Amino acid sequence: MHVQWGALASVAVVSIIGSVLFVFLLSFGIRMISVATLRTNQGSSGTAALSVGYALIGLAGLLVLFGLYLIVPQFH
Repeated sequence: MHVQWGALASVAVVSIIGSVLFVFLLSFGIRMISVATLRTNQGSSGTAALSVGYALIGLAGLLVLFGLYLIVPQFH
């Protein structure tokens, strides 16, 4: 049995980058929605922050769907 270390390393790097990107998108999206709520409670408009927050959470969801697309062979 021969282990392809280069392939293993590339899978590890892509997994780490994908995980960090997902956590960043989700946490920053939640933060932007929280900022929009605070601005709305203070009387100013939080529409832009709310839109950015939902867009970031949507991108995190698309990242999850892309990962599922890569895993499930029937989708190819």
